[in-house]
Amino acid sequence: MHLRDYQQLALENIRNSFRNGNKKVLLVSPTGSGKTVIAAAMIQQATEKLKKCLFVAHRRELVMQCSNKLHDFEVNHALLMAGKSGGYARTTIASVQTFNARKDNEYFMKPSADLIILDEAHRSVSKSFRDLVAEYPDAYVIGLTATPCRSDGKGLASMYDDLIECGSIRKLTDQGHLVPTRIVAPTMPDLEGIRIIGGDYEKGSLSERMNKPKLVGDLVTHWLKFAEGRPTVVFCTSIAHSRYVAQIFRRNGISAGHVDGDMPEIEREQVLNDLHTGEIKVLANCQVLTEGWDEPKVSCVILARPTKSYAMYLQMVGRSLRPFEGKKDTLVIDHSGCVYEHGFPEDTPEWILTDGKVIDSKNKEPQPIEKQPFTCIKCQAVYKPFKGAIECPECGFAPTAQEKMVLIKQGRLVELPKEKTTTNDKQNFYAQLVFHAKQKGYKEGWASWTFKEKYGHFPHSKRVHPMPMGEEVKGFLQHLRIKKAKSQGGAHVRRS
Repeated sequence: MHLRDYQQLALENIRNSFRNGNKKVLLVSPTGSGKTVIAAAMIQQATEKLKKCLFVAHRRELVMQCSNKLHDFEVNHALLMAGKSGGYARTTIASVQTFNARKDNEYFMKPSADLIILDEAHRSVSKSFRDLVAEYPDAYVIGLTATPCRSDGKGLASMYDDLIECGSIRKLTDQGHLVPTRIVAPTMPDLEGIRIIGGDYEKGSLSERMNKPKLVGDLVTHWLKFAEGRPTVVFCTSIAHSRYVAQIFRRNGISAGHVDGDMPEIEREQVLNDLHTGEIKVLANCQVLTEGWDEPKVSCVILARPTKSYAMYLQMVGRSLRPFEGKKDTLVIDHSGCVYEHGFPEDTPEWILTDGKVIDSKNKEPQPIEKQPFTCIKCQAVYKPFKGAIECPECGFAPTAQEKMVLIKQGRLVELPKEKTTTNDKQNFYAQLVFHAKQKGYKEGWASWTFKEKYGHFPHSKRVHPMPMGEEVKGFLQHLRIKKAKSQGGAHVRRS
């Protein structure tokens, strides 16, 4: 198989790191960038040099995903997993649980390994992975992950000697290897009083708070408004929540399914296939599809699971970033507040190896309002202001100066009661329009018609002294320009 440029560069950087004396290297590459392809290429090249390889994962789906990819590379391999074990080859794909359950058995034939590849390596500091790696003190180790931090936000320096980045969401999107995201945030959950345990919300209380008829009904309402027809995955707080979400979608005439980790493998595969074939449009899940699942046709993600974990946020959004025929973008419907907690998906940091917090939202300096995520109070689109302009790039709405300053949860704009506009305010507004019209040489009447666009009627008196334009008038004129461009369909409003 042909490797992309950034994938080939990753292989070369890993080799150079090994040559420089590092034994354990962490490869960081975004979800959808082809980490399993990179792993398969490494294994293929290693076996050609008569080296023995061991690929390790913590879930059956990940084991089988790697097996399928090695078949594509025509690499012979054995499996070590409950119910699937068999064969002998230079390469073994193993379930970490099966390996550790059998390693102390006197009849167990431990596979040899010169090279060990650990999938979803943000989990590799756990005891199960460390125990496995300890069995091979002379082996080189490569960890693969999109998010090099644990669920509590801490880094992986205790496990790895070097970190290599393989692209970023922003770079791979610009190159066409991932699709751009659009985000709408129609609701915000009330998370007041929920305890934080192990770096994230306590699961029982979170599920109880989110699994309410009104909140679940909102998921359906806003899916119909923003995403009807898009193959969709919903991330839920618990199995009960996931089942209820699927049920409410079906009650509203939308084909929907549910998967969880307790389902039999055959049943789970059938539901996933139903999404692939289009038998269902919406798939709700709990803790199953956040890692190692690949369905490129999915073009909408509903975040119904608030999380303090930046890694989980990126994993959830990342499920829908892969390109697919006819897919121009992916839509994120955020009912969890994650975009305000963690920022835009493409704004990932420059990853570093550390034992401490990789990202500490409590201690970092708050961003200026102009750089925080804005939610348009008219169309619910989430956007980042571009060069100080805060007009919504989707609908052209421009918030007032007072609305700009009222923020909830790091940037959510709320609609304020409108203050009564005085006659003097209107006259000043008209006077500024007259000043602008004289400067630009506009026809007589332009100021009156523009005034009517603002207030719904013509000025009661046209006897004013022209006044230089203030920010409110400038913002309104910019709003009119964007509105006109949108209606004509002939202009592109740049998104940052």
